[in-house]
Amino acid sequence: MKIWKFNDEDGDIDLTPMIDVVFLLVVFFMTVANMISAEKHPITVPVALNSTIPDDYGERTTVTVTADGSLYAGVYPVDLEELAEILIAERERNPAARVFIRADSSTEHQYVNDVMQICAASGLSNVIFAAYQSDK
Repeated sequence: MKIWKFNDEDGDIDLTPMIDVVFLLVVFFMTVANMISAEKHPITVPVALNSTIPDDYGERTTVTVTADGSLYAGVYPVDLEELAEILIAERERNPAARVFIRADSSTEHQYVNDVMQICAASGLSNVIFAAYQSDK
């Protein structure tokens, strides 16, 4: 059996494993930074006279409705069928799942109504809407 002995006479250290680890860490942090920087689709949030801030916002599935009626579940574009599948899966994962609807102030109410119906059909009744509080 050959026993390895550190030979410090030549003074060379193999840096290849350390470079591999550093490279993997760089790739990891670049990937995580990209995931964190993915932001929600921008909308114009409506102003509501009687809006309140919920005491417990908690973890909610965010659904965005843009001015042209496009839907986003989180940051991903979806259609109504995909949204229903996502909400049903969320309810099965967490029976107390909740929904946060971000609707653009200029979107037609029909698009928001469609999302509300999908939420109800999926068994999710705890829904809140994004709105600014009015000064009046």
